[in-house]
Amino acid sequence: DEVPRWLVDRFRVALPADRTAVWGASLGAELALAMALRHPQLFGVVLAASPGGGFRPPAALPAPLPRTYLLAGDDEPFFVDNATRWAEALAAAGAEVTMATRPGEHGGSFWYHELPRMVAWAFAG
Repeated sequence: DEVPRWLVDRFRVALPADRTAVWGASLGAELALAMALRHPQLFGVVLAASPGGGFRPPAALPAPLPRTYLLAGDDEPFFVDNATRWAEALAAAGAEVTMATRPGEHGGSFWYHELPRMVAWAFAG
């Protein structure tokens, strides 16, 4: 699928999906997952920090699947469980997935320190 014409016209860019990531934290991480699954022609990479809120992987995941980096802090067990659920479902469907747990709790400081690592993973090489 091609990048939609309106996107090219409005923002004057047409990056390939493998060079375009969507990032979110907490409920925003679940939105990032949903956006990438719904629009694989736009987002080839998902960076999801502490996904939580109840959005669960569908029984049948669409193709193509985005490369996905999931992160959760050791001090936020609900979010570790949800990130792990997503990592397992995506990996079982054939996606490239990295799941990281690190010391930290739910919040901006934890995500701020992890974002450079996530971006490096997404665009290395």
